[in-house]
Amino acid sequence: MQKRLIALAILAASASVATQADIVGASAGAYMWKQSWDGDVKAGSQSVDMNKDLGYDDETGKSFYVALEHPVPVLPNIRLQRTDLDISETNQISRDFSFDGKDYTAGESVNSTTDLTHTDATLYYEILDNWVNLDVGLTVRMFDGEVRLAAAGRDGSIELDAPVPMGYINARFDLPLTGLYASALANVISYGDNKITDISLGLGYEFGVVGLELGYRNFDVDLEDDDEEASVTVDGYFLGVVIDI
Repeated sequence: MQKRLIALAILAASASVATQADIVGASAGAYMWKQSWDGDVKAGSQSVDMNKDLGYDDETGKSFYVALEHPVPVLPNIRLQRTDLDISETNQISRDFSFDGKDYTAGESVNSTTDLTHTDATLYYEILDNWVNLDVGLTVRMFDGEVRLAAAGRDGSIELDAPVPMGYINARFDLPLTGLYASALANVISYGDNKITDISLGLGYEFGVVGLELGYRNFDVDLEDDDEEASVTVDGYFLGVVIDI
């Protein structure tokens, strides 16, 4: 009798764990992103072109995220993501311009850094959960960056370190019996003359709890504050690994 009770207890515990596994989930991912930079920045009366003036071209960055989903209906799920998004270059400029009250002269070398690195904290709800998965929520994107130009004792900069609320949509479409899937993720906000659009599209193959994903990410930012402006596009392909438990 005692052995039967122990066996039943083990079966009940196993069923409980299996049930929890169905309703509590975690996922994580990391990828390398080949970034192409384009745009211009302004701190004063003149715009500085990132390609022509600063010599920006391509850079490689990385991004990683973790997400946790739970069974409590009224509470949102949570997702955290960190993206390294910065580029540095030394370029001999071909024209005179000013930036943040500092004058830069044609023919001299200018060291520049543009940093749009950010951390996303997202609260979301799962709207669909079958072969189509759809999550909707709110992201707070915390920038920790700047644009800095330095040459021969002059150092001009503008800070890019404000938290920005953004709408969040994340969709995944599983192709039955294949392990293949397509995904789309968007963070978007627009207010006045300011707009940020960040869209990722991916194709992946999942075997067990591990997936490989190839995709394209486009990040557009247009920010304006008095005489400081930034209009920057960073886009390119990425390759990553995803774990879904």
